[in-house]
Amino acid sequence: MEQQVTAVKPEPLTAETFREKVFDYLSEREWKYKGSLPCVIDFWAEWCGPCRMLAPIFEELAAEYAGKVLFYKVDTDAEQELAMVFGIRSIPSLLFVPLNGKPQMAVGALPKPTLKEIIEKELLPTLPVAEQAEETDQADEQPLAEDEISPAELKAMLASGDRSFLLLDVRFPDEHAQRRIEAEEQLLIPLPELEDRIAELEPYRNRLIIAYCRSGGRSQHATDILRSHGFNVRNLRGGILAWTD
Repeated sequence: MEQQVTAVKPEPLTAETFREKVFDYLSEREWKYKGSLPCVIDFWAEWCGPCRMLAPIFEELAAEYAGKVLFYKVDTDAEQELAMVFGIRSIPSLLFVPLNGKPQMAVGALPKPTLKEIIEKELLPTLPVAEQAEETDQADEQPLAEDEISPAELKAMLASGDRSFLLLDVRFPDEHAQRRIEAEEQLLIPLPELEDRIAELEPYRNRLIIAYCRSGGRSQHATDILRSHGFNVRNLRGGILAWTD
């Protein structure tokens, strides 16, 4: 199902606005994030080909995560002080900043699914619980798409002892270990590994596969991948956030 997204653009940062909105590296010895939402900062330059390839993806992410994650851009040619402070030697470099804890840097024009994976695993869980609940509530307001299944439907299937389907968790192992949906048949294949591990799903080609993740974003991508390979698959609406034990 195609979701409508707000027209939000990444915001350019200077050294001054970086110190105001992200981290005042002149007065603070230890990392202290100033923002009220997690953020992603793209260190780029106009002459950089991979940076130009990443730019439209970065804008799409800014729109998709509007109200949940802030997106900033730093022109390393114009803001050499910032590039030096963060030791930028290769661009694009992306700084992922959670609300709490240390930021992490990733180098290169990463594909969109990988960027979403990092955002959903490292940034969104640091949002206040109320905002995470709002994210799920907004998804619930939309009618189910053809390739979706609701938590209530899945619960009914599990309660009835239905064994005609396979649960597929596309999160990382540490997320799966923290909390998962209990089912007799379940596979764990992280989304970035899915294409390379398609063969593991061949025994289930004639059965329904129900994919899930944290909030439904990664599993929707997994659903699209598996459907392109001819599998019968549905995405759990709202993911583990919408699931009540």
